[in-house]
Amino acid sequence: MTNALKTLCDYIKASPTPWHAASCAEKRLRECGFAPLSMRENWRLEGGGRYFVRPFGTTLYAFVCGQDEPLSAPRLAGAHLDFPAIRLKPDPGAVRRGALQLTTEVYGGPILNTWFDRPLSLAGKIVWRGGDGRTESRLIDLKRPVAYIPNLAVHMNRGVNENGAPVDRQKDLQPVIALTEEKDGAAFKGMLCAEAGIPEGSMLDWDLSLYNPAEPCLTGWRGEFLSSPRLDDLSSAAALLDGLLACEGKRGLAVLCLFDNEEIGSRTKQGADSDLPKLILQKIWKAFGKDSVECLSDLTAGMILSADVAHAWHPNYPNVYDDKNSPLLGRGFVLKTASNQSYAWDCGALAEAENLCITHHIPYQRFAKHSNQQGGGTIGSIISAHLPMPAVDLGVGLLAMHSATEFMAAADQQSLADFAGVFYNSDGM
Repeated sequence: MTNALKTLCDYIKASPTPWHAASCAEKRLRECGFAPLSMRENWRLEGGGRYFVRPFGTTLYAFVCGQDEPLSAPRLAGAHLDFPAIRLKPDPGAVRRGALQLTTEVYGGPILNTWFDRPLSLAGKIVWRGGDGRTESRLIDLKRPVAYIPNLAVHMNRGVNENGAPVDRQKDLQPVIALTEEKDGAAFKGMLCAEAGIPEGSMLDWDLSLYNPAEPCLTGWRGEFLSSPRLDDLSSAAALLDGLLACEGKRGLAVLCLFDNEEIGSRTKQGADSDLPKLILQKIWKAFGKDSVECLSDLTAGMILSADVAHAWHPNYPNVYDDKNSPLLGRGFVLKTASNQSYAWDCGALAEAENLCITHHIPYQRFAKHSNQQGGGTIGSIISAHLPMPAVDLGVGLLAMHSATEFMAAADQQSLADFAGVFYNSDGM
């Protein structure tokens, strides 16, 4: 494994939810000497300083102020920590003929049938009422398989292989978690309290997700592929974190933004479609004696990378791709463009990114969608609408995107991490 690939695999194993992904990134930053900041205080920063702040539990910003001209040539890069998932409702327990099940709701756009017939675990954040009457919270991860969503046997659905099996989100996504003699599902809260080590009846709320506990693994005849949950978009977050940690901090400002809620549109307090990135940057500028107008003016000399996975060419479905603009697995990370700005496109900025790749011998490819396909979107155009900076969309190519288990070429992670390091160490575009 390359260094970047090992880092990614370790990150995925430690990050079953966005809460854990942000905490894991914070741990690594602390270990590398980044100093924590508080949103509620004025910041005292200095050239050469390395800092991070977590405004909310599922978001993180980290930055390096250059030793010389600490605010010049601002270089920002963002990724998202959320991923399509199946999450628990507030009162999830239900018992049917001795089977304890959980009622759920869908987050984002997963390929739902990939969540059937596989062991699932449970993780997230819990909040309870402590002994002093105040709320307390912490993250939990059961780590072991505790839930299962079984398919209907082919004998009772003879046309499943020809007609598919449409998923009713209300009734078909209720996993079985235990056998019980209870008459209702109230036992689940007691089970969860016991698992978390808190007094029964003290639970107030939670943000809990089912997740695929399968670990990343190399596959393919020569081990050239990586099969793993949550590649979208932890592959980008891991690569950008690698890049920032490699930043020498000689000149200018390098910023990492890890957002939540991209999969549902980003329009939340912790998403890219908010004023939070602007507030973070204005606090940095204020620490160096400059006002908000100067901040926004200086940003026009910089660039944003929007790092999110790309659609690699699928050999079984060639007709949904544009023949001339479809990246291949294993040929380097992907620069994405779309005329409708679903992927941010500034031809000057993209050319600068290509030039960096050529200069530093980093393999890269281009992607544009088939003109009859709607395609997806990213945070690129969203965040550049709040910050006056050109943006470039990029990421590793995937197959099985939004499946419970996704698929990529192992070598492509290193190319993305290498580019992130070059980007953060550049003197501007």
